[in-house]
Amino acid sequence: RKRLHRAAMHALPLAFLAFAPHVTQLRTPPNCRATVASAAASVAAEETAATASPEQNNPIFLDESAALAAAGFALQPPELIQLAKRFLVSKGGFGADAELLGDDFAFVGPVVGPLSKEEFLKAIGSVDVQKAFPDFSPQFYGFQVDPLEGNRVWYVARGRGTNTGPFPPFAPVPTGRSLVNPPQACSLTFDEKGLVTKYTIGVVMDRQVGNTGGLGGLYGILYAIGRPLPFPEAQPWQMSKRYRLFQGVGSLVGALAGRK
Repeated sequence: RKRLHRAAMHALPLAFLAFAPHVTQLRTPPNCRATVASAAASVAAEETAATASPEQNNPIFLDESAALAAAGFALQPPELIQLAKRFLVSKGGFGADAELLGDDFAFVGPVVGPLSKEEFLKAIGSVDVQKAFPDFSPQFYGFQVDPLEGNRVWYVARGRGTNTGPFPPFAPVPTGRSLVNPPQACSLTFDEKGLVTKYTIGVVMDRQVGNTGGLGGLYGILYAIGRPLPFPEAQPWQMSKRYRLFQGVGSLVGALAGRK
């Protein structure tokens, strides 16, 4: 009630102007409603700040609303998220229609790319995941606009299915194996026309989830169905000899320091 009362007090003079057309010398400001809404939002922000917990005011947490406002991108978060979903729907989660890509488009994976628009369309057109996994469910969720990059939408992709269809040239004969992807961070960056200028996928968030050996993207799919590609980037992570030595030395130094 206090909030409504304070907002009403802010808006009272403007409301008088809006509902007094018989006073000829007065005119209703065209931004009357926006000003009233702004006044109400200001009051709400003040009250929220006054009642916020110590954790909410801790400087380690980014003020996302303020950061987005400072970014000042032409397209608002709800519109950007809608564009991101339209992009994914256009090809069932695998690639996208060419008209949705900007001329300066780039595809970037953990160990793939950057690929230009033409290179991306050619590469994605040579692989038919939907045919290879007829029951595949992409499981996209967690769509959010990056507060520090106001034109970028992040989301999470998991996905699961069964290889019951041909997957040339990797698996011409279906393997019948199941695929369970780990959660992967993905993003779409847009220009002011709503076209995608950058597409990133396959960044695994927890390599212990699923059956892809901790791999994302196409490499993870191929590993899950028993058709991994024969180079280190397409294989599950393994500790290098140098890293193993580094850890051994670190453990030894720690043990010696503990004896003092």
